[in-house]
Amino acid sequence: GWVLEGLPENQEQAWMLQSSGVIPRHVGKQHKVYVYHTTFDWPSDPLIQQRLVTPEDLSEQEMSKRLLEYHRNFPGVFQIYQKVLKSINADQPSVDV
Repeated sequence: GWVLEGLPENQEQAWMLQSSGVIPRHVGKQHKVYVYHTTFDWPSDPLIQQRLVTPEDLSEQEMSKRLLEYHRNFPGVFQIYQKVLKSINADQPSVDV
C-alpha cells in the first residue's frame, strides 16, 4: 500500500490523480499511526513520550503558510471529491466527533 501525504493540494492535482486511476474508492484505507498533541492528547506512558519527535516543518510560520494555501485551494479540490467527502466539526471533544 501507499499513503499520499498532502495531496491533492489543488484542483489540477485532484484531476491528475483521478485520471491516473487514484479515485475515491481508494480513500478510507486505515493504518496504525498515532499522533499526539502536546496540549490536548499527550501520552501518559513515559516510554512513548521519549520516542516522540516533532516534525521539523511544524513551525508557526510554516503552518500559517500551509493553512493559507489550503484555504486558497480547497474549493477546487472539494468540487472534485464532494461526493465522498465528509464534513466533521473537529472543534469539540473527540468523543463527540
